[in-house]
Amino acid sequence: MRLLIDHREGNRIIEVAKRICEVEIVQLPLGDFLIVGGDSAVIIERKTSADFVSSVRSNRLWEQLLRFMKTDEIWGYEIKRRILVIHGDFEDHLDLIPPMYPKRALQAFWSSMMGAQLETLFVYDTPIVVVENDEAFYAFLKTIIKREEEGKNVKMPEARWYRKRGGLPVKDGRRFLLGAIPLIGESLAGNLLDHFDSIADIANASLEELQEVQGIGKKKAAKIYEIFH
Repeated sequence: MRLLIDHREGNRIIEVAKRICEVEIVQLPLGDFLIVGGDSAVIIERKTSADFVSSVRSNRLWEQLLRFMKTDEIWGYEIKRRILVIHGDFEDHLDLIPPMYPKRALQAFWSSMMGAQLETLFVYDTPIVVVENDEAFYAFLKTIIKREEEGKNVKMPEARWYRKRGGLPVKDGRRFLLGAIPLIGESLAGNLLDHFDSIADIANASLEELQEVQGIGKKKAAKIYEIFH
């Protein structure tokens, strides 16, 4: 994975990022961070809590999020995820609450902040992560890069979350069943279900047809064939 950082980010934030991996300082056309892997990327917009409050009040936030939604690629990298990071504590801005009718003003402030975050999530389809300080931001950046490297941000919920609830969705039930076959596991079970329409089709497949599935070689194909025959 490569981490590109917009040149407008301050030295303090760049030094935080350098603790994780090598970084490239560039002039990004959108966002503040670009995590690049293969031919796709994750774009991150970082706003201090003060900037978030200001951009909500000026309506600048919505223009930026609209550009986020409309941008499918940057420099040839397909944008597969967009994230808004709010860096800082909103309580730092409570001193700006007008002294007249403070309770009403405080309620209006929090309603505005909650409304803006819900608008970001549901209308502009952009996840939000709040990091209170530099160490929290470091942990966020390190974790998301690691999860992207390991493919954890695209996986299906693991079957263990369903096992005690009895309401296992049909496709997950099929994957759980196939995953019990030696040498297969849930990842390859997902590949099998993506390639074939049903377990019946998998059971009736020839060794050659089974080997057409990504990750299934001769040994695994033979094991699957043996189980069903």
